[in-house]
Amino acid sequence: MSSIRDIKQRLSSIEQTRQITNAMYLLSTSMMRKSMLNVSYNIEYMNLLRGLMKDILENTKGAGLHDHYIDKSENGKALFVAVAGDKGLCGGFNSAVAQLTKEKMSLKEQPVLYSFGLIGADYFENRSIKVTKQLNGSSMHPSIHTAREITEEVLELYNSGEVNEIYFVYNRYFGSSVHFPVCIRLLPLLRHDFTDVEESAPAELLFEPSPEAVLKYIVPLYCTGMIYDILMQSSTAESSARLEAMQSATRNADEMIDKLQMDMNAARQLAITNEITEIAAAGEAQRGS
Repeated sequence: MSSIRDIKQRLSSIEQTRQITNAMYLLSTSMMRKSMLNVSYNIEYMNLLRGLMKDILENTKGAGLHDHYIDKSENGKALFVAVAGDKGLCGGFNSAVAQLTKEKMSLKEQPVLYSFGLIGADYFENRSIKVTKQLNGSSMHPSIHTAREITEEVLELYNSGEVNEIYFVYNRYFGSSVHFPVCIRLLPLLRHDFTDVEESAPAELLFEPSPEAVLKYIVPLYCTGMIYDILMQSSTAESSARLEAMQSATRNADEMIDKLQMDMNAARQLAITNEITEIAAAGEAQRGS
């Protein structure tokens, strides 16, 4: 059995760790609530935005419209943007995104990898996977400004023909602390990517001055909205993952503290018993002499 001194040192260390994990749990809870509000506010907007894009694609179907935003080019590479976090201590949040990105990249020839979040870039570099560019921005504080900057980066590659597909891999939050990594195609805009969007009321759309001009104007706005939603979903999932990890760590610390306190009580009782035995033995020795 460990000495009382050793047990006290371990107990003090674990209690300090518990204070840290509990503080991070409370902070994650607060951030989680704010993130969930942002996501809920954005759901209706995203439904309208994707519904609009589906209407445009359906109304241009069969109209002879050919545009690089809706026609997949045979030339170019596939761009993958892995959206991870800037910090750890959130369970398998970051590794799940990285592993799914590796799986999807293996299906393409000479894929291009962009990484958002410091942890994701480190993960890929440590495994000798080339990260072409590290996108800047805070993973826990997504903004329209960051989404717009990322849109400009990826559209520059797409419009130049260097890449012919853009995919985003990120952790999506599904509510009730349920989140897991998904891979979505941002461009080109293919009709079967919008099968989950509800049909809107039938109406004839008029494009002024032309469908091509409308697409050229609206697609960057659509991409910005989609990327902003991706960043918010990832931020909410990260808060949820860190909340779960810190809650579990705090619970484990409580269990270890309870066990160490029991060990300390047992050690104290043993020490007291040994002292009584020594005193009794000394008394017997004096009486015998």
